[in-house]
Amino acid sequence: MDVKRDIKVIVVDLDGTLLNDDHKVSDRNKTVIKKAIDKGIQVVIATGKTRASATPILEELGLNAPGVFVQGLMICNADGSVRSQQTLDNDAARHAIQYAESNGFEVIAYNGNRLVCKNMEDSIEKIAEFGEPMPEPIGPLVNHIGKIDMHKLIIVGGSARKLKALRWQLNQQIGTHVGFTDGGVLTSLEILPKNTSKGRGVKTLLGQMNVNSEHVMGVGDAENDVSLMEVVGFSVAVENAAEATKAAADEVVSSNNDSGVAEAIERFVLPDEKPAETETITDDTSTTEEPKAESDATPSDTSATESNDSNSSEDD
Repeated sequence: MDVKRDIKVIVVDLDGTLLNDDHKVSDRNKTVIKKAIDKGIQVVIATGKTRASATPILEELGLNAPGVFVQGLMICNADGSVRSQQTLDNDAARHAIQYAESNGFEVIAYNGNRLVCKNMEDSIEKIAEFGEPMPEPIGPLVNHIGKIDMHKLIIVGGSARKLKALRWQLNQQIGTHVGFTDGGVLTSLEILPKNTSKGRGVKTLLGQMNVNSEHVMGVGDAENDVSLMEVVGFSVAVENAAEATKAAADEVVSSNNDSGVAEAIERFVLPDEKPAETETITDDTSTTEEPKAESDATPSDTSATESNDSNSSEDD
């Protein structure tokens, strides 16, 4: 039997977790999240994407809580204003961009809610399918280093095998200044400031909210959600999650296409709904038996009456 937790905050990832493969929130997820909110539980979005990409979902669900965006590098208030942010080291960003481009990859830089790139390519356009703003071509990205904030880089345009090799090479070259993750969006490699992650962003926000991690449930699916699992008191992976994420989680629920988030909230957070009690309707009208008809026997019929009584006794 599932154990109900004393949860005050639910932290949930978007793509592959709250959103199904059509990038929508299921009706069941909507209903159950609203039930949780009605119980006084805060629902916090934690995503590797921009705050702009999450805005329609925040409005659809009626969420009024701060959130963690751009892989934990931006913490925003409920109204979208920036609470805190972190950016890449300029020299490390320059090296990563030049090395990736020289090896045939494309690079997207995150500048707050804005995405920028050198040239528009098919592999870059695909990121908009995940609700992100369409990247803006601004020419060589290295020319803009130091002029605009670069929170993180996403490298695309290669196979998973080639990106894995690139990750190893860049880690050897600039690993002391940056971190890496797979955000679960596209086939890509993400480059972040050193010692940053979605989990660290969530931990910072929970501290600002004065919420003990013991009272927090996190739900996710991708590699970048492992750090989330490590900072919450109770962690849940959806069935379609990466194996590393499942291994890090306390429980596994149904997939993102089967409203796994709703299942997690129902099983571990919300009290069980009691079936409606059936009201028993009673008839207060008491039934009074009619008195038995008195025997018409006359005193002279005593023997006959005694005989009938004797026969009745035998029939009983």
